[in-house]
Amino acid sequence: MKRSRFQVRVHLCRIGVAAVLMYGGAAAAGGLSVCIDKASPSAAVEQQLARAVARQEGNTLSVHTFDSDEGGDDGFSPKEFSKLARQSCDLVLGFPVDADEGSVPSGLQATTPYGHTGFVLVTARRSKATTLDSLPGNSRVAVTYLTTPNLYFADHPKLQADVHPNDRDALKALRAGAVNAAMLWQPSVVRYLSERDEADSFSYHELREPHAQFDLVALYDHDHAEAAAAFERAITALTASGELAKVLKPYAETGGAQLSPRRPSASLWRSRRTRRMDRRCATDSKSQSDDGAAPALFTKAQAESGKQKFLENCAQCHGPTLAGRAGPALKGPNFASAKAKFHVSDIFTIVSQNMPATEPGSLPHQDYVEIMAFLLQQNGYPDGSTQLTFEQAKESKVKLIYRGD
Repeated sequence: MKRSRFQVRVHLCRIGVAAVLMYGGAAAAGGLSVCIDKASPSAAVEQQLARAVARQEGNTLSVHTFDSDEGGDDGFSPKEFSKLARQSCDLVLGFPVDADEGSVPSGLQATTPYGHTGFVLVTARRSKATTLDSLPGNSRVAVTYLTTPNLYFADHPKLQADVHPNDRDALKALRAGAVNAAMLWQPSVVRYLSERDEADSFSYHELREPHAQFDLVALYDHDHAEAAAAFERAITALTASGELAKVLKPYAETGGAQLSPRRPSASLWRSRRTRRMDRRCATDSKSQSDDGAAPALFTKAQAESGKQKFLENCAQCHGPTLAGRAGPALKGPNFASAKAKFHVSDIFTIVSQNMPATEPGSLPHQDYVEIMAFLLQQNGYPDGSTQLTFEQAKESKVKLIYRGD
């Protein structure tokens, strides 16, 4: 199950940390030192931003580039992020923080958001659709493998998912007329269209869906708090002069998600989704006891069979012990993060629509159910006497939280 690079990200196989970075070089002794991911579609923008900040500060600039494409699909662990911020540079630019979740790698701090970007709905210019609800029934919508927009089809059943290995292939499908729309990372869309000089042929609109919007921040270690404070002062001045907007456009807007008038508040969305989920699966809400004990959602036989199905279809990318290989780990606190606030249904949607990478969605329903049972077992959920069904897995709002040691 190989996933594309900047998935900003579900972290569906952590479903949380939204960027992958490759450390290189040592921090400069003086001046402003920044780290920039050269594989990011907005790397050139971050370079311009760094130069503008350095000029505003009256400082020298040292840029350390790294290639996240060489870092493996699972990216850096929190410890490695800390190493990057402590040893390589004062600030790691362009880190996208989920506006609904708001977490950063453990041990690091983030500046006030200087930009706002995220996943967008892309259509042909002639289309009048600006939201998922406004797309015609049975529209085919391209998404990139293991990115957050894969989750939105559950709430928009009239749409059909068309899964692609990367953003470029998804946009090619839209360009060829094979799909009606695409849900993709805005900086990737901007770069692709600018490379082909086709910006006038397509429209894109901010997705008003959960985990679709991200704030761009600079990460730093506490030892570099002074550099972070200077960065924020420079950003304030650049915002006031209008220069920041010119640097970021059209890859991002200035400020954080809370400054965007087009985006409904996360609290309103959660309220709406909670009511919907309560209607669809009231039995699940009762199954979680008040003391937070994990409910038994599957049988032992399902998990045992799921292990074999996992080894046959998933282990090549994710490793036989779910520790990750070409694909990310599917077990542990980073995969099943409490901060991400995802449910069993969210993960099962990805499993059933995106697996295996060679033929997404091609396995029998029962195989996906048994693989899900195995994933739950490996993340500390107990087996019981009642079998998990495909519909239950699709609708379950039981929180997915790692319950191992």
